[in-house]
Amino acid sequence: MSAEPKPLFTVVIPLYNRQAYIAKAIKSVIRQTYKGWKILIINDASTDRSASIASAFTSDEAISLISLNANVGISKVLNVALNHVTTPYMVQLDSDDWLEPRALEILAKTCGKYPEAALIYGNSKLWLESKGKLRLKKKIKHRQYSKMKFLITFDFMLTPRCYKTSALRAAGGWDVNDPYDGRVMEDRRMCMKLIDRYPHRWVNQNLYNALKHGRQLTNAANIKKRNVLRKRLVLAYLKKWGNKHQPVFGHTSSGYLIVKKLKKRKTR
Repeated sequence: MSAEPKPLFTVVIPLYNRQAYIAKAIKSVIRQTYKGWKILIINDASTDRSASIASAFTSDEAISLISLNANVGISKVLNVALNHVTTPYMVQLDSDDWLEPRALEILAKTCGKYPEAALIYGNSKLWLESKGKLRLKKKIKHRQYSKMKFLITFDFMLTPRCYKTSALRAAGGWDVNDPYDGRVMEDRRMCMKLIDRYPHRWVNQNLYNALKHGRQLTNAANIKKRNVLRKRLVLAYLKKWGNKHQPVFGHTSSGYLIVKKLKKRKTR
């Protein structure tokens, strides 16, 4: 028998009150065709049975669970995870989502082909849950974004997000110095940090399944917080890049802030 590969990935699963979904997320990693992985679950002080369900999987030495005493939010959770990751790459898997069976196999090949890439992502499927049943809403196909295009687009967030661990650490991890302690829009901000500094790579294959359900926090207050940070992000990077463009903001029908277009600033 051939030896299992040395772990290339740590699949990090942030966990907060997802007792109905966490087992499926974990099993989607266990069933991967590529076996060079670890799973690190960070329980952000769940108040339901999430932690006990996750704990049942830790008899496998490749799967570990860290439980926090207080709820700290997604960015701080990911920074805790980053402190414990020992593999070259870290893949974020939300606790109510799941990976396609060949996702890590395909990501491993891409990592080997593009070792300079700090961020690798693919395509995904968006599922809706209603009355216990799943319905495929749409397939989300990304592309190879330029820095400017990623900044202004409001497409579905890149998934899966396969990060080069050394790049995450060099970038200082996830930002928590905002009015919301890093609890909002951590994904887009981290992707922007890495895309601004390093090469990135898109894989044109479905690798990830994202679930939309009634337990997610999409209320008006959270949309407002996202809009505040979205505007701040756009203005900060445009200024960093020489302030040559002025954004024209708008809103989606759901109230999310978008950049409708960029206008070149007039030079005097």
